[in-house]
Amino acid sequence: MNFDPKIWLVAFLEGFSTLAVEVVAIRLAIPVAGSSMTLTGVMLGVVLFALSAGYWRGGELSSRWDNRKTRLMLMRNLLLAGTIYAAISFPVESLLLERILDADIGLGLSIGIMASVLFVVPVYFASQTVPMLAELTNSEGKAGKASGKVLFFSTIGSVAGGILTPIFLFPYLGVRASTYVICGLLMIAAGVMAIGSVQPAKIVAAAFLVIGAVSAGRLVPRPAGEIFAFDSAHQSIRVLEDKTDSGRMERVVTMNGGRASGIYSDTGETSFAYVREAGTALSAAGSDRVLVIGAAGFTFPRDAAGLPFVKRIDAVDVDPVVLDIAERHFLRRPLPSKVRFLPLSARYALHKLRHDGERYGFTFLDAYSGKGIPDELLTVEFFSDVRAISDRVAANVIMDQDIESAFAHNVLASFRQAFGRVWIKHVRPEDEDLTNIMVTNSEYPGSIEWTGAGHLYTDNRNTADRDHVELVWGNGE
Repeated sequence: MNFDPKIWLVAFLEGFSTLAVEVVAIRLAIPVAGSSMTLTGVMLGVVLFALSAGYWRGGELSSRWDNRKTRLMLMRNLLLAGTIYAAISFPVESLLLERILDADIGLGLSIGIMASVLFVVPVYFASQTVPMLAELTNSEGKAGKASGKVLFFSTIGSVAGGILTPIFLFPYLGVRASTYVICGLLMIAAGVMAIGSVQPAKIVAAAFLVIGAVSAGRLVPRPAGEIFAFDSAHQSIRVLEDKTDSGRMERVVTMNGGRASGIYSDTGETSFAYVREAGTALSAAGSDRVLVIGAAGFTFPRDAAGLPFVKRIDAVDVDPVVLDIAERHFLRRPLPSKVRFLPLSARYALHKLRHDGERYGFTFLDAYSGKGIPDELLTVEFFSDVRAISDRVAANVIMDQDIESAFAHNVLASFRQAFGRVWIKHVRPEDEDLTNIMVTNSEYPGSIEWTGAGHLYTDNRNTADRDHVELVWGNGE
């Protein structure tokens, strides 16, 4: 079997793109469906099904064709896969998932339908690369040897795609630009297969057609008032500026589709009622050391730093880009020196802070924003970890106004299981549907004790993602 660098390059690029597509597809669905094992499991299952179908079909077809036709079909498949991803799959994924969830057919099935519609066909085309390349390199009549080498380079590419996409591409380029890179790699692979088989003029013409199709799929207008946008590895972050009902200009940070922080543009004063309510709870506690889980636009840490009795605020957020975005594009000024930013996951941060002997008089949990939620931060174990290093705790949780949903009952029951008792306060009683509820482990002005019942969310058994989807996308019954 002759060594052909072009063959191994194509195998590597196909493997890289296939794993990278899985990472991107999961990331694009998080703002809508939340980050959960349901999302990951269903997406991986659909992709693996398409891969298996492509492997089978690619082997069947390539066994009937000569090398020239195999090369041409392989080029066509890679070109089609890259074009479909760039022009259709990636641009419409979140919108289609929203529409399917609106039909109230369940989280897992909704993800499965979306993934099947958008990703089965391009993955099917791309995955035919492995058996076709194996057929092209099987000059010795040893199919196992040929397929083993192709799979080696393809798998090495998958390793690179799985690691580099979230660690390098997302943080430095953003999710949208990363999709261009991934699709571009498929186009390069198609071009490599075209060398010596297709006239250069036809390659150039095909490239222009692909660019046109991709550009047409990306012609989505920016939201009115958007002044900054970035899709990090963890979330979609937008900074918007618009007038409130009272006529004042308000600057807002949205994360994963939810309004996370807001200030009045003229004064910089916090405009969100729940942040001001958290300040009231902190004042009642009178704590000099404060922990914040979920930094968002850093309005609460900034406001807390202005209280004379507060000496230090530790702000934890898994997304390291939020500090720079807040200071440069949202607050437009550096945070006070009292604020220390810890770019860590919440669960790890709690264990680290406890190991370091840290203790806080007040903790504010503000990680439950957007259409999707981090369900691992709603379990009894998480709340118990918070209790281990903090005396008083307040959490802003978006629930139904009447607190009758399974999500509301189960969150409150889990909170109470860890802290013993739980108080709630409606931050915006004028809301008609979903609203901000301040949940605390101690009474403070205006709060009432919740004595209802619910199932516990635990690390071993956690249905928070499904309950939250039902709350947001269901019929409310």
